[in-house]
Amino acid sequence: MMRILKIILAAIVAICLIAVAGVYALSEMRLSRTYDVALADFTVKTTLSAEEAERRARTLMCSGCHHDAGNVLIDEPGVGRIVAPNLTRFVPMYSDAELVRLIRHGVKKDGTGAFIMPASNFANIADDDMAAIIAWMRSLKQLPDAVAGTTQWGPLGRIGLALDKIPFEADLVPAIITPAAARPADIGEYAFRTDCSHCHNLDTAKQSEGFLAPALKPLAQSYSAADFKTLLRTGKGVGGRDLGVMTQVSQWNFSHFTDVEIEQIQTYLAIRP
Repeated sequence: MMRILKIILAAIVAICLIAVAGVYALSEMRLSRTYDVALADFTVKTTLSAEEAERRARTLMCSGCHHDAGNVLIDEPGVGRIVAPNLTRFVPMYSDAELVRLIRHGVKKDGTGAFIMPASNFANIADDDMAAIIAWMRSLKQLPDAVAGTTQWGPLGRIGLALDKIPFEADLVPAIITPAAARPADIGEYAFRTDCSHCHNLDTAKQSEGFLAPALKPLAQSYSAADFKTLLRTGKGVGGRDLGVMTQVSQWNFSHFTDVEIEQIQTYLAIRP
């Protein structure tokens, strides 16, 4: 009887090991999947001041995720630890064309997909803003990494990768896109498409990575102009409420919008059919 139990136990262990090895192999295949997106001919030429280039880059959420020298975006036991890399050390490794492909398509230098990078939003970034982003990033003084280590996947994350349930935005952006040449004078819709819609829908709540984001149209309608400006400047809701991710994003990014741009954004969100 004991011999039979040992055989069964050994079989169970073997099956588990095979399953673990299979999950790991499939997850590695998913992580190493490449995308056939050609490098576009892009010349970084901007007449903007260094200060305006930085302001535009920050409104487009670069620093919100990466901070000054890298940032931990997700750290969930079993799922993994997702790190936004240190741009000051990372950007010099890329050509301008490779940076454009990464930002607009979510495709890294080696052709694999970037995780969380909101390329489906950034595909809408106008050429003059793209030039401003790259010019600003190339002006950054190199800093030591603010966080130790790189992205690491836990067992639950590996299972999600193996089952192809972890979203990569490179899957959402067409290989060929035609961005506008210049940022529009009224940035209401532009800001929604490049920034807000990564987390929010206009008319319905949206489940994003780790949180439920409210619909923007009723929110914009319910806020006074002064309260909406406070929201984007400080990330604080009515009554000074801390709004978690929104608070962080506003303080790092949206606080760099001008008063006129904030008015344009609220107007678009509130009145769009």
